[in-house]
Amino acid sequence: MVMRVAVPVLPCRDVQAARSYFTDTLGFDTIFTWETPPSYAAVIRDTAEFHLYAESSVGPARVTVVVDDVDSCHDELRARGADIVEPLADRPYGMRDFNVRTPDGHLLIFSQPLTEHG
Repeated sequence: MVMRVAVPVLPCRDVQAARSYFTDTLGFDTIFTWETPPSYAAVIRDTAEFHLYAESSVGPARVTVVVDDVDSCHDELRARGADIVEPLADRPYGMRDFNVRTPDGHLLIFSQPLTEHG
C-alpha cells in the first residue's frame, strides 16, 4: 500500500469567495463546485489540491505547500495580490518559506527545503 497524497479540506464562510481567492489570487484551477451557490468546491494547481466546504464557524488551519522554487512562487503570489503575512526567509528549521493568509484566516505556508534552494 502506498499513500499518495493528503488533500486538505478547509472550512469556509463563503465557498464561492474562497474558491475565487484560490483561483484569481493563488492561480489554482477549479476541479468542481457542488450546489448553487456552492457549498463545496475543489481547486488544484499542479499536484496541490484543496477542497473547500461551507461552515459558519471557521477555525484557522495551517497547511504547508512544498514547492520547487519558493522565490518565484513568492514573487508570483505577491504580484497577484496574495495576503503575505510572513515574509520570505530562510528559517532555522531548514526551510525557506513565506505565509499567505486566506480570507477565512487559513495560513498557507509555501515552503522549500534549504538544501534544494540555490
